[in-house]
Amino acid sequence: MTVFIAAGVLCVILSSCGPASSGERRATVVYASGADLQSINPLLTVHPLAKAVQKHVLFTTLAAYDAEFQPIPRLAEWAWNEDRNTLTFRLRADVWWHDGVPTRARDVVWTIQSALDPVVAYPRRRDLATITLVREVDSLTVLLHFERPQPVFPDVLTDLAILPVHRLGALAPLELRTAQFNRAPVGNGPFRFVEYWPN
Repeated sequence: MTVFIAAGVLCVILSSCGPASSGERRATVVYASGADLQSINPLLTVHPLAKAVQKHVLFTTLAAYDAEFQPIPRLAEWAWNEDRNTLTFRLRADVWWHDGVPTRARDVVWTIQSALDPVVAYPRRRDLATITLVREVDSLTVLLHFERPQPVFPDVLTDLAILPVHRLGALAPLELRTAQFNRAPVGNGPFRFVEYWPN
């Protein structure tokens, strides 16, 4: 399946990551919007269209909401400690970046640490402010420690799509705003980015 997104002066072509079976017709979906995607990097954007493409098309969040607005696992399952100030995520082992590298705990740690960095200026940084520790326990386990007990699952973790550290980790925080990745991202979601046509 091929997805074609037309947003104002922006055209993005995405293709499904699953192979087409023999005889299966590939389809095209056209989505029109009056706004540009702004950026495809989840650390930089606030526009609802961009967020929707990031969370549901190109990348994967740790959790999502079900029809009853309850958090459910997406990239990871989780467990709270008894005091509800430590959240341990156990990542799925079957999620791969579209360039063939597996999605692992180091990606989650780098993404959350970058979102906490004031130089990056992630728009929802304040929603992460009570996190005092982000740690990779092993390749599929991430621990988040909060300065105080959390009454509910942090909404921001259903919104912040995880990014590939092997593509972005060598950049300085300020370089994230102008990174080539923002125009040609490598995701781990259901669709693979193919092409960007500005104007």
